[in-house]
Amino acid sequence: MKPKSEWVLTDFNGILAPGLLYLSHADEVKTALGLVISLKEGMALTAYDLDANEEGKPDNIFASGVVERSPSNAPCNGSIWSLRIDSNGIRHESDIE
Repeated sequence: MKPKSEWVLTDFNGILAPGLLYLSHADEVKTALGLVISLKEGMALTAYDLDANEEGKPDNIFASGVVERSPSNAPCNGSIWSLRIDSNGIRHESDIE
């Protein structure tokens, strides 16, 4: 898994299919540090979204996997890139700390 500074913010409501998370309508995304990276088929990536635990404390949700083109029938209109989530699935940061 890449360092948190290289994670990419995305909306985890964008599950296109089991194990497939929508990433972007563009060919580039920004990392948590604001660096722009170009998405490419097969690249390893970790996506995250802001979340909190039951007490309201930050506990971001994240998933790692491999970037792939979104299917042509993707429910997110204009979706270009998706993340094929690896076998670790979707987790919270507290799961790895």
